Amino acid sequence: MYELIILSLLMRGATHGYVIAGVINDVVGPFARASNGRIYPLLTQLEEQGFVTVHEEAVSDGGRVSRSLAITSKGRARFRELMLDTSTSPREYRDLFAFKVTAFDHLVPEDRARILEHYVHFAEAHVRHLEAQAADLADAATYRHSEAERQRFAAVFDHLTAVWRREAEWATEMLAEKAEKTKGRPRRAARSGSRG
Repeated sequence: MYELIILSLLMRGATHGYVIAGVINDVVGPFARASNGRIYPLLTQLEEQGFVTVHEEAVSDGGRVSRSLAITSKGRARFRELMLDTSTSPREYRDLFAFKVTAFDHLVPEDRARILEHYVHFAEAHVRHLEAQAADLADAATYRHSEAERQRFAAVFDHLTAVWRREAEWATEMLAEKAEKTKGRPRRAARSGSRG
């Protein structure tokens, strides 16, 4: 996820490592923190892979050097690849998807639709799974749960099912907005996104 956060920030323009570190910690917080010992080696790795370039500038106070990072065309292609990746980190994909939505402006409408359609199916699969689990628990006497335990499990399944239903609705609403915005536009205008 860190790589996607970094590249999406750089899609907006060159920036400094401390800004990137701050945004990463804002995204993963409030209880998790990414250390500089993890972020800065990743920035170096992205530079070595040709995804970013580093520009050093002398700063007036004591000859200190400030480094800013910018994305390369190879980095733009990697950003798109990461955005379209729907198979990595399925356990954390809900959080990853929420972040991807914030970077949609850097994708063409067709790529956005592809991500949204996948997420609708992803959320609906969770709903089906939770409903099946709830039905198994309600029908199975082999679990030996008391009635109070069964009710607590049912409440948890109901809550999680409602969360995933809302996720599917949210993605469906974004798909509908996208379709409405592109309706009637010439094909060329609908492709006016940053491809990288």
